[in-house]
Amino acid sequence: MSTLYYNGTILTMDDSCPQVEALLVRDGVILKAGPYGEVSALAEENTRRVDLRGKTLLPGFIDGHSHFAGLATSLSQCDLSEAGSFEEIAQRLRAFISDNQIPQGQWVSGTNYDHNFLAEHRHPDKFLLDRVSTVHPIVITHASSHMGVVNSTALAAQGLSNQPDPDGGHYGRVEGSRELNGYMEENAFVAFRNAMPMPGMAELLALFQKAQDIYASYGITTVQEGMVTAPLLQILKFAAEKKALYLDLVGYLDLETLEDGPDRNPEYVGQYQNHLRIGGYKIFLDGSPQGRTAWMKEPYQGSADRGYPIKTDRQLYNLIFSALRRRKQLLAHCNGDAAAEQFITQFEAVLKDHPGLDPCRPVMIHAQLVQPQQLARMANIPMPPSFFTAHCYYWGDIHIQNFGMDRAQNISPAASAKALGLPFTFHQDSPVLMPDVLQTLWCAARRITRSGVELSRRERISVADGLKAVTVHAARQYGEEDTKGTLAPGKLADLVILDRNPLAVGIDQLRDIRVLETVKAGNTVYLRKE
Repeated sequence: MSTLYYNGTILTMDDSCPQVEALLVRDGVILKAGPYGEVSALAEENTRRVDLRGKTLLPGFIDGHSHFAGLATSLSQCDLSEAGSFEEIAQRLRAFISDNQIPQGQWVSGTNYDHNFLAEHRHPDKFLLDRVSTVHPIVITHASSHMGVVNSTALAAQGLSNQPDPDGGHYGRVEGSRELNGYMEENAFVAFRNAMPMPGMAELLALFQKAQDIYASYGITTVQEGMVTAPLLQILKFAAEKKALYLDLVGYLDLETLEDGPDRNPEYVGQYQNHLRIGGYKIFLDGSPQGRTAWMKEPYQGSADRGYPIKTDRQLYNLIFSALRRRKQLLAHCNGDAAAEQFITQFEAVLKDHPGLDPCRPVMIHAQLVQPQQLARMANIPMPPSFFTAHCYYWGDIHIQNFGMDRAQNISPAASAKALGLPFTFHQDSPVLMPDVLQTLWCAARRITRSGVELSRRERISVADGLKAVTVHAARQYGEEDTKGTLAPGKLADLVILDRNPLAVGIDQLRDIRVLETVKAGNTVYLRKE
């Protein structure tokens, strides 16, 4: 089966031939891109002809980093993103329990509350959630996914009362006592969530379908699962075996618990098996800047607090060496400049001590507050960043409060990375934000906060460079530049059709562009309803 696309703007993202008149796809692969006459001459009698009618066709967008399963499960949870106070959180949770007729004893989850935008300007506690219910274990997750709150019933379900803080984590406590108040952050919250019961397989597969539909609606054809635990690996393999995945999904294993995961699952290494592939490993080195748990060299504004690390230097050195000796890519979550420094320094140390090791394309995830001199050292490795640049808009005002303008204005320094030749990518860290690629491109080009404060203009990038971040550079990040990222013969027909050309509209119109159709390996997986 073949399809001919013509009569529109076809952006190849290939610098040697940036735009062509026509594109011919056969059996899910691009056969030819070029002048209409040359391309149409290769069409067969039964070739499907798609008149773009002036619309714009590009390579399918590639997700630089997200948590696929997290987005999927969030779809079955109570959305707290619009809650503006403790009382509104309680009201929404009560309505969610009632509307869904959740039986006593069953867990209730809420997602995306943000203390920065609550009237109380602080995190809730178990006493608020106890007012919602004491017959349901309740857990609510912060918008950053790095912290959350549970009620007394949930604490009791996991046998928690006055435990000491774990390494790289923290429990909130009732003032003047050791009693847990329900708030948890970083490793404390991670451990709690990992011990929660998972939904049934049938429900998970249905949620996976919905999550893929969401990614596809934003033009994304390759998705990431940014932290695969042992239970999640089995679930993803089950989904692949049941052929429940239609977008390519690249999973990064928890290095501390699944070091031998690639060896035990060789069929998912180096190639996709029913759209699932193991890409390498992932580690966390610090927390969230808007939650003030990111690890900083200098204190947060108005405080002596610098956040804190998740790993010691020795632990990190050993983890990096473990990944590289297995010749696997390593992604590291680093928000603060101290976390970035630790990752770069220990990576340099491993390469110096073991000069024969291949760096295997390491990626610094988020890199919110990475400094210019650190980027220069990253370029020498090389270690490209994947920026969560939408922070400029969504939490830019919070970063100004937390760091002061001098530090905040330079978050997500994409222009500095480009100047050093670092092929950066972009992401939305879904479910933190919906995977809206075009909104992210606007954030990177405009760099303005919700309140209208302009962040450093020096770090603005062009729309063309933004598009490369989510196509060409993202394909390279995954080691898939031979099959994805540009519209060239032999590459997969992963395509997105937009109602306007991002290169021909004003910057403030970028986020109004609509995805009309998404094509995965020649098959339409999303079609916008008129």
